[in-house]
Amino acid sequence: MPNPDPWKARQGKRQRGRPLELAEVLAILSDAIRKTEALLDGEEDRDFILRCTHAISQACGQYSRLMADGELEARLAVLEAAVRGKVA
Repeated sequence: MPNPDPWKARQGKRQRGRPLELAEVLAILSDAIRKTEALLDGEEDRDFILRCTHAISQACGQYSRLMADGELEARLAVLEAAVRGKVA
């Protein structure tokens, strides 16, 4: 029997998890990069190698952007703390 109220089920699924912190996302991405890199060891299939290489390059690009964002957030937090100290 189909679900009588699929909208409610979809909403529950959408709200299931909490948003990930930047450090968690970086850890997931670095783990995925290492696993993809390990898949390439001893691989002969050229098509598979190209797909893995593309996946690694995409993940590394995202990783570097997230690292830059994390650095910017940290610097901004220091500046905000300094301003709060002068205003208070």
